[in-house]
Amino acid sequence: MKKIIFTCFVLIHFTAIAQIKTTKLVSADGYGWMYDYQFESGPQTLNGFTFSARQLDICHSLVRWMKASYVPQKFLGDVRRFTNVGLKKMDGKLLPLINYGATAYTWSVEMKRGKLAPIQETEMPWGITVNERFGGGLGKISVGDDYYFILPDNNYFDKGTPQEVLNKYDIKRLPQFKNYYPAYNSVNRYLREPGILSTLLLCKDNHLPIVKITNEELLQKAKQMIDREHQKKLSEILEKNKGNQKNIDYFNGYEETNYQKALATFSKHMGNYKDRMNETAQVPDGFDYIDFVNGYDIFTRIQINEGTPHLKTYTVYKFEPGVLEQTKQGIPLWIRVSWAWSLNDEKTKPMHESIINNFDFQYLYDYVFNPDKVKGRSYKPLRSPDFKEAIVVTEKSTATKEAEKNNNIYFFEDFSSNATGQKPKAWNSALNSNGSYTRIAEMEEEKWMEIAGNDNITPTHLKKPLPQNFELSFDVAVPKDFTWGAKRLDMILAKENSSASSFRFSIKPGSGGQNGETQVENNFVNGYANGTKWYAAPGFSNDKKINKAKVVIRKNGEVLQVFVNNEKIADYPKAMPATTVFNTLKFSHGRSDGETEKYFISNIKITKL
Repeated sequence: MKKIIFTCFVLIHFTAIAQIKTTKLVSADGYGWMYDYQFESGPQTLNGFTFSARQLDICHSLVRWMKASYVPQKFLGDVRRFTNVGLKKMDGKLLPLINYGATAYTWSVEMKRGKLAPIQETEMPWGITVNERFGGGLGKISVGDDYYFILPDNNYFDKGTPQEVLNKYDIKRLPQFKNYYPAYNSVNRYLREPGILSTLLLCKDNHLPIVKITNEELLQKAKQMIDREHQKKLSEILEKNKGNQKNIDYFNGYEETNYQKALATFSKHMGNYKDRMNETAQVPDGFDYIDFVNGYDIFTRIQINEGTPHLKTYTVYKFEPGVLEQTKQGIPLWIRVSWAWSLNDEKTKPMHESIINNFDFQYLYDYVFNPDKVKGRSYKPLRSPDFKEAIVVTEKSTATKEAEKNNNIYFFEDFSSNATGQKPKAWNSALNSNGSYTRIAEMEEEKWMEIAGNDNITPTHLKKPLPQNFELSFDVAVPKDFTWGAKRLDMILAKENSSASSFRFSIKPGSGGQNGETQVENNFVNGYANGTKWYAAPGFSNDKKINKAKVVIRKNGEVLQVFVNNEKIADYPKAMPATTVFNTLKFSHGRSDGETEKYFISNIKITKL
């Protein structure tokens, strides 16, 4: 089935029927949903329109279903009933588009008076609404019961986004949405700009009740808009300059000049497009009276009769006849589901995962459009919101078992007990720009921690502090043709929560068989090493299928030595005070996450000296 792209406009007119809070901080740990609600039964009237018991039942059911399918983690949320009786248009009238549903909000949190509280204006919305308006961009020609709109599309995924990420998160690729209308839109209700704006439309009988319009109809509406705006401006001039005929004459003359310019531009449109009046109208975006005054072609967004069109254009639509009347009667024709999220956002990515994996959209469709199909069957999420991917444990390597028996080996990690493709156990890492965590990869029958654009990857099972005298070693690898200019890999030793008294070792490969490069940064004072020096990384390049280097860092008293592939590259006789101890081991890689910009780390070992 052909998929049509949508955009969601900010609601101008919003009024909600009150709902009563009954319980605060539902979750035991203070996170999750803040309130439960008690809803009044039966029909209720809002601004002259009576919402039926059936319509309000859908609202209340959505509140329960959304809570059952998604629970904010490390954040606070609230799900509220939504009812709306019209949209204010440019002529000041209301478009009688009756819509209703529920919206879930997820807030960042702060401590207030010893308790968690939501931070205002950080909420991210997830809305499910029956018959809510979609599309936008042409409000100036939407008057009376006519509503004209375009449906632009935005591709929020980077070209380098791995296919496995697209297959997992891209709603246009997910098979569970094949009967609906998925899109990435430019505007969203109560938007907080997280990055990716997703919309699903579930339409009755999978039919979207809109029609395309012709160039002739669009130009007719444009001419009406020109005349209407001209009269509006003349009225405003009279209102603002009461009793001052000189000003009225001056501004009327200025406006009359603009009006004649607009009419001249419109006349050029009629001449230029006289042979294309029956074609489907397509425009790049919205237009206004001033565009005609300034001589712009509404179909190209450049000066009329000048230049070459270069902007992407979108089909112009309006609702099918009778749609608004049906919505006034409470007949559901479509369900709009919208939410805002980002691949590397700790707040909205779990919400997106819950929506696409947990929420039962087929049940929603049947409940609204075919209620007999779900009669007697309660809503259940497809997957529990508490679902966590099972951590697979594999057999430890011989090297790991021997290290656990050796009292001189303070720390050892070769990731042998981790499953390939999963997040490494006992390591903390941030989401990278592609929406994934550091994961375990397997190369040449060895396990490696793959780092692709993550920062501050730290082991949670490291004993603190490190030994006063130690040897730290690790293996690092990069793929063939590692991108020249990609970010380096940093290894940092520091006191906890402080950059003072720290040490940083950085490495990146060379190109075409040439040696790589390292940096050694010491941050010590009073006659000790302080500053950054550059050294070669012998034998570490990008010309092999897998390019490896072994790094050894040895601290003994005040002496610090660095080795790469068994060659000593740095020797500091007086690097730091002999009593220096470190509490933090950290690996860091900047935002450089292409397939040929990854680092792999394994065989991390700290040995007491």
